[in-house]
Amino acid sequence: MGYIGYINMEVDMEKFMFIAFRSREHTVKFFEEMRSRGIVGTVINTPREAEAGCGLSVRFSPRQKNAVLSILERHGFSSFIGVFEATATDGKRFVRPA
Repeated sequence: MGYIGYINMEVDMEKFMFIAFRSREHTVKFFEEMRSRGIVGTVINTPREAEAGCGLSVRFSPRQKNAVLSILERHGFSSFIGVFEATATDGKRFVRPA
């Protein structure tokens, strides 16, 4: 027996976080630091809705936010702009500072 009115949030809504830098070099170094610590991430084109950065950002799961912030605090990347949360619903993407 199925659920009536059930919405599969994983299919209908996508949520992710990304960190933006002013420097592509810092973006790549940050990604490599995440990877060396076993944190899953991806280098992406910065969502245009963020209107920030060098054009590249590092995407990661919201569950990894504390670990990502720990790396940022430890290494103090001077070109750091911010951490953002992106939500995609019905083909529209919304970005806000996290």
